[in-house]
Amino acid sequence: MLTEKNIQALIAGFFVFLVLSVGFHRDPDFAGSALGHSLGIAGTVLIFMAMIYPFRKRILKKKGRQNPLNSHIAYGLVGPSLVVIHAAHDTGSLIGTLVFLALLIVVLSGIIGRFLYLKVNRSVREQQAALELLKNSFYAREKAMRAALAARQGDIVVKKAEPGRDSADADEESLEQHDRLMEEAWSISELEYAVTFSGPLKRMFSWWMQAHNLFTVFLFALIAVHVLATLYYGLRWLP
Repeated sequence: MLTEKNIQALIAGFFVFLVLSVGFHRDPDFAGSALGHSLGIAGTVLIFMAMIYPFRKRILKKKGRQNPLNSHIAYGLVGPSLVVIHAAHDTGSLIGTLVFLALLIVVLSGIIGRFLYLKVNRSVREQQAALELLKNSFYAREKAMRAALAARQGDIVVKKAEPGRDSADADEESLEQHDRLMEEAWSISELEYAVTFSGPLKRMFSWWMQAHNLFTVFLFALIAVHVLATLYYGLRWLP
């Protein structure tokens, strides 16, 4: 299974590959050659394999370890890389150029969407964990203060062997506990607001991924047109 570091390396390698291929791989005849078509077919198959993840997620309702996102990312990066080699940066075909541009939009929107997903989910999880800890501390401190207050109101006095300790010391300690309780209450309020505010961020992420899905549908439509046009006009490398 791909690790976080492996995925980052794949993404970095994809961008480096795009930059280098612009200057070193420009051939108007390569896309129509036997090798070019083979790479294009292999890349397209991998792109279709990337659709296994959304199919299992939305149709079969498989999530988490039953349907890892890593395979979707790997297919979604390696497949387009092969298609970029196949295209050889030839702009002579309008459909081919549109497929190439749509492919870049889909890949880039997917990469950005992944980082948005990590940012939003990690932030929310951390805030919720901190909120839970603060609430537990707040309730424990509140319970202790109520017990101490009940003891004082009932004139239950426990004297310890501490010289100079009197009611003034107890009052000062109660004030300190009260101040800490108020600080925790304020912190809880701020975290609850932050968790509530994360809702719009999640909606933004959802809109972004919907756009990514729409671009993907558009890409597959263009791929279908491109394949049909290639078959209609014939394969130049066949005798």
